[in-house]
Amino acid sequence: MKVFIPHNHRRCQVCSQGFFSDSPICFEAVSEHETLAKYKTRAKIVPTDKAEGYDGIMQGGIVTALHDSAMLHCLFQNKVTAMTVSLTSRFHHPISIGQELEVRARWVKSRRNIYFLESQITQCGKLCSSAQSQFMASQ
Repeated sequence: MKVFIPHNHRRCQVCSQGFFSDSPICFEAVSEHETLAKYKTRAKIVPTDKAEGYDGIMQGGIVTALHDSAMLHCLFQNKVTAMTVSLTSRFHHPISIGQELEVRARWVKSRRNIYFLESQITQCGKLCSSAQSQFMASQ
């Protein structure tokens, strides 16, 4: 099931404009045991040279933007509109341009109007990057 993007976020340069590849990224709710997992989302993309830093490698800031986008869409899936408060990303292995990657995000917990999420980017079965973030609900 495709994740609904709120009207006020439809012009986002990262989520809606083909920022990482030739077409906009499409996040979907993750299914587990034939039911939708309420707090998880994922997307698969093939990054193009639009996302290249060093030759053949996805640029680190763009990798971080992908984590942020995945976690935000996890909140959208749960009808929460929020803004990033903090984001920490780690790089485990380079992400190659031209090869499919998968980004997954999950809601860890929430306290008052602060939401805690995690995401991972894998390519060819290898963990390439991970991130943790906090979001604050917006009006």
